[in-house]
Amino acid sequence: MTQKLIGALTIGQSPRPDLVAPLKSRLPEECQILQAGALDGLIKASLPAVQNETYPLTTRMRDGSSVVIEEFFLAAKLQQALDQLEEQGVMATILLCAGTFSDLNGVHPLFKPFAIGRAVINSLGLNKIGLIAPIKEQEAPIRQRWQTAGFQPTVWTADLAQQDERFIQQLDELIEVNKLECIVLDYVGHPEPIVSQLRATAAVPLIDLGQLAMAALSSVL
Repeated sequence: MTQKLIGALTIGQSPRPDLVAPLKSRLPEECQILQAGALDGLIKASLPAVQNETYPLTTRMRDGSSVVIEEFFLAAKLQQALDQLEEQGVMATILLCAGTFSDLNGVHPLFKPFAIGRAVINSLGLNKIGLIAPIKEQEAPIRQRWQTAGFQPTVWTADLAQQDERFIQQLDELIEVNKLECIVLDYVGHPEPIVSQLRATAAVPLIDLGQLAMAALSSVL
């Protein structure tokens, strides 16, 4: 059996077993996953503070602590990490982040959750989309990029781990008032049981960008 090397690119530090485990479960047995992170080799104290009117992204350091980093700071470091993976011989790489990173490119196929999600939603003919952000600071930039992509977005922040009666009531109201045609999880890393719970609750289709990108990668291997 010929081994296939697959790259897993994270915006924080590798390894990220929590992100890689659901990916591994979708891939053929002959696939081996190589990981690289944009913040590998850095310490938390060296990371820049987030400025106003930027696109902040949440991620983790190797010790499990959370950090918020600006997308533009990560761009060059992500490219270096991708180059490293390709030098190691990966045949394809998946970006485990919902950020746009439009300038991130490699020699081999690169699966970006945002780009894949945008194409799928377009293909389904959906336009009025609800987007759940992981942190309040992401709402404005998320709204802007989906508007730029041609959609009519409604964006709000919610903790998917707290799907109580209030959560469900807010979800139902937002769907009805804004006539939403689908819900999009603009994040990579929500635990699958939580996503499944929300999918069973929502009155419209639910699209998890991370799961979608993993399924797209798996389908071509």
